[in-house]
Amino acid sequence: MNKSVSSLVLVGALALGSVLPLTAHAEKVTATSGETTSDVTFEAPENVVNPVDPNNPGTTVTDPDGTKDPGGATVDPTGPLSFLYVSPAISFGSQKAVSSNTQDITNADKPGQIKVTSQKFNGTDANTNLVTEVSDTRGTNVGWNVQVSSTPLTLKGATDVLKGATINLGANDTAKNTVNNSGDPTGIDGQDAALSTKDGNAATIYTAAKDAGAGQTAFQLSPDNITMTGIEANAKTGTYEGTLTWTLNDTPVE
Repeated sequence: MNKSVSSLVLVGALALGSVLPLTAHAEKVTATSGETTSDVTFEAPENVVNPVDPNNPGTTVTDPDGTKDPGGATVDPTGPLSFLYVSPAISFGSQKAVSSNTQDITNADKPGQIKVTSQKFNGTDANTNLVTEVSDTRGTNVGWNVQVSSTPLTLKGATDVLKGATINLGANDTAKNTVNNSGDPTGIDGQDAALSTKDGNAATIYTAAKDAGAGQTAFQLSPDNITMTGIEANAKTGTYEGTLTWTLNDTPVE
């Protein structure tokens, strides 16, 4: 091959190579990650020891001098689950004994005869409802229940008992329940309780389900939904006295 032809072939090859694409060699990228842990700690609230306003359980109540606990509970409310208040007295009024059949006592028959003694929670007017208050600061949200029973009604100064009497607390759909400041009693249910004054068996009246009832909960039951029924005829004259015992248990009733 002569030199001129060789030179042309070389120049053509160089020119062709100048327009062919060059293949890029991209580096492979590896994804990376990292982790940061997080946490938060909640401690149980401070125990509440004073009664609360039934219409506003977020507000505690004290006597005018600010030092005394006006609660009616028989056990000091010092634990994380305790009664803050129970109404100290209920009266079924004065009746005329009947000589036949059984006898019932209701406000429907004689308006205003059944009366409750309660605290002046708002500082001016005494609360006319049967009030019980529960404080739950355990921080476990496992729920609780309240049971109530009655002793026999015994003639004052004697040993005679009022026969056949049953005290009925109509809490099912009639009680006014208030939880803290929310006004939302979801998970807290009332049920009617029939308390035999003869056998003293306890009946469940309020239940806070799991994840309900934390904080302070107030229950108000109108005397119009309280009755005494089944009293046997020929009751001996005089005043009969008994006691309602409220028991707060640390788990809900299934």
